Amino acid sequence: MGERVYTFQMDGAVQERIAHECRQCCAFCDRLVQPAGCIEANCPYLYVYDDEQTGGRYMGCLNKVFRGEIDVELFREAEKTRHGFGGVKMSGRPTSFCRFTVERAYHGEGEAFDCVNPEFFEGPEPVDGLHSFDLRDRL
Repeated sequence: MGERVYTFQMDGAVQERIAHECRQCCAFCDRLVQPAGCIEANCPYLYVYDDEQTGGRYMGCLNKVFRGEIDVELFREAEKTRHGFGGVKMSGRPTSFCRFTVERAYHGEGEAFDCVNPEFFEGPEPVDGLHSFDLRDRL
């Protein structure tokens, strides 16, 4: 058998996922998008659709800043509570409309839990979603 040669590059999605989580200390931090912020900012990339089979209404992000689709009814119920709906793990590049937070998975004391990557809290540079969906330059 000969040596295998791969002719394609690996998808950039792996790099995006890594960019939104930090595992350099024992705290394990993740960037979370706040869907309530998308609604407050009247984000043009937030979509809503009705599922005809279940009768449910769902919302999501056209730019895939977060990948999951959220049940609107559950979101509204959670927003009525003191803590609100909360955040959804960021999976793509944020736009200027995005409001995000960083949450630690583990809290502890000592050197193992001391942050060694404070730049992670600044977040990635937002992209203008209009350019990412404009195909005129590529046609």
